[in-house]
Amino acid sequence: MATQELFAQAARLPSEERRFLAEIIWETVDADLPAQWDNDSTIATEVERRFEAFKAGRERGLSHDEVFAAAKALVA
Repeated sequence: MATQELFAQAARLPSEERRFLAEIIWETVDADLPAQWDNDSTIATEVERRFEAFKAGRERGLSHDEVFAAAKALVA
């Protein structure tokens, strides 16, 4: 089944079932994260690195619209 079809079906579910589905999908994503992200200090260090790069102008953030457009493109 195509991702768009799955999404369409999921979107028709009651909100509690959509929330549950989102949680169990996130668990599978979370399980795929590199082991290094299990350590809170590693995450904090990476967040700080990215924030400093953003403040220094070496990286730019994405707007809400850009994030959602990219997400929609992934499932298209």
